[in-house]
Amino acid sequence: MRLRTAVLTLGVALLPAPARSQGAAPRAAAVTPRANMLVTTDWLAQHLRDPGLVVLHVGRPAQYDAGHIPGARRVDLADVSTQPGPDRLTLEMLTPEQISAWAESQGIGDANRVVIVPHNDTLQSATRVFLTLAYFGAMDRVSLLDGGFKAWSAEGREVSVAPAPAPTKVRFTPRVRPELLATLEQVEAATQDKRTAIVDARLPRFYEGNGGGFPRPGHIPGAVNIPLNTVSVESGHLRAPAELRKLFLDAGVSAGKPVVTYCHIGQQASLLWFVATMLGYDARMFDGSFQQWSGTPRLPVALPGK
Repeated sequence: MRLRTAVLTLGVALLPAPARSQGAAPRAAAVTPRANMLVTTDWLAQHLRDPGLVVLHVGRPAQYDAGHIPGARRVDLADVSTQPGPDRLTLEMLTPEQISAWAESQGIGDANRVVIVPHNDTLQSATRVFLTLAYFGAMDRVSLLDGGFKAWSAEGREVSVAPAPAPTKVRFTPRVRPELLATLEQVEAATQDKRTAIVDARLPRFYEGNGGGFPRPGHIPGAVNIPLNTVSVESGHLRAPAELRKLFLDAGVSAGKPVVTYCHIGQQASLLWFVATMLGYDARMFDGSFQQWSGTPRLPVALPGK
């Protein structure tokens, strides 16, 4: 079943987050679904030529060149994250100055509406771009296209191979929202106090300790597994809200319980963060994810049955 959520408003006020200590777990909050995080192909078709709308196509150069939504600009994760290197975590946030320069180069300013389009049903790259913009203050005006380019083209909608026009000169002012990310210390605290649900977005075999490419296989103690491939269907659409809620409830993540998501490096977990946030959970993503946790010798790693 498709999740057909139209945008009801172009801006949703965000409640200010309470101040938290470095190791404190986030407090439980009422589950209030967010309606502006996902838009349909119908909505985008109606608003495609709106002044101030920026469409970002998340995919490889060859994919973009073969066809994209008219006016869309291509972006990949290398544009909005740190580069891998020795003794460096993979896929970490850039500095505010770097994000500002990138956003302005795409024509994204302080007043632009942004729609992020995954090229196919691999949604986690697109949601990582979404999280990046949200983290730097644009959450109330950025959305994901439900079904992505796959749905757009399957419906016979207009496709272009022309490069995007030159961006309008704009100013992007970063307003960092640290409450959207969890630190290593906060996740460690959550394993002890049990007030926060820790959600592992990896495939079950990695959660169970069968590989993963990091120093120690397994999962963060107390974490539950909601694999990223369970929240969407083959068409690239997210599952219906009731089905998504059931996934969380079946995993023991009760309504109103704060959530921290993680994966290998902070890409797949962005999809579970997106879903949890959209459903109304007070959600954070652990950016260092299992790469940082398993690479910290003092921290325990769990395996099924142990």
